[in-house]
Amino acid sequence: MPFSIQSERVYKALNPCGDPFHYNPARNRRLDLIGLVLWATEGDSTQVSLANGNPAIIKKYLAFLRIVCRLKEEKIKAVIHCHDTLSYQTCLRYWSKITGIPASRFNKPYIKKDKGGKRKYPYGIVRIVANNTKLTQCFKERLAELGLPRG
Repeated sequence: MPFSIQSERVYKALNPCGDPFHYNPARNRRLDLIGLVLWATEGDSTQVSLANGNPAIIKKYLAFLRIVCRLKEEKIKAVIHCHDTLSYQTCLRYWSKITGIPASRFNKPYIKKDKGGKRKYPYGIVRIVANNTKLTQCFKERLAELGLPRG
């Protein structure tokens, strides 16, 4: 789906040096499929983001962004979602180490009131945020090619 003239102008203003990615599924076909399926099932269909509390899933999705998409590192950010009974600084250190994303690229956290109960993820969950409308469109087109269309 092509951009409108206005959208194209905004995109160019936000990316004056051109696209901040070089998506190439042939770089690693297995990782491409894994990353696309993770995005299709756990991600946001309007942006290149994914939220999860499983470190292995987060690492695999980041490998997809870094290796298959060659997304510029500074475009990859994160947000921690946790309960107010968890130490945000402890969660930040944990997720920064897991993701390789420096604390300076973590956006304001989403902290919600803890209502008790058992916590599956002791460090909350992290949402990887890498907004790019063209890359989102590439993902949708690739999924459609694979017979897995995403709205």
